[in-house]
Amino acid sequence: MPSERGLSKSERITRKFEYDSVISHRNVRAGEYFKAYFLIDSGIERKAGFIAGKKVGSAVARNRARRLLKESYRRIKPELADRGFKVVFVAAPPIGDAGAADVEAEMRRILKRMGLLD
Repeated sequence: MPSERGLSKSERITRKFEYDSVISHRNVRAGEYFKAYFLIDSGIERKAGFIAGKKVGSAVARNRARRLLKESYRRIKPELADRGFKVVFVAAPPIGDAGAADVEAEMRRILKRMGLLD
């Protein structure tokens, strides 16, 4: 049973080839704080991955960016379908000035636009 406190390993994208397969489909939506790459297929389990590259800033800034993305996704997760998509969130440099509510609102907007959130 997945923990309410975080994302279990089975709910996360953990391998490079998984990240590459999602990003290579080029189904992307861009927001102010991140880009979201989607792989939508009814036969796959729901998984999410989180990336913050060096453009975001120092290691501290990148870790904070990943934490913001993970926490926002964790809060939205109960409203999402259990199957049918993989998503990779790639942090953009403006995320350093964002608050958790800003990132969550943008994530909700993008997931709703993709038809994954009611």
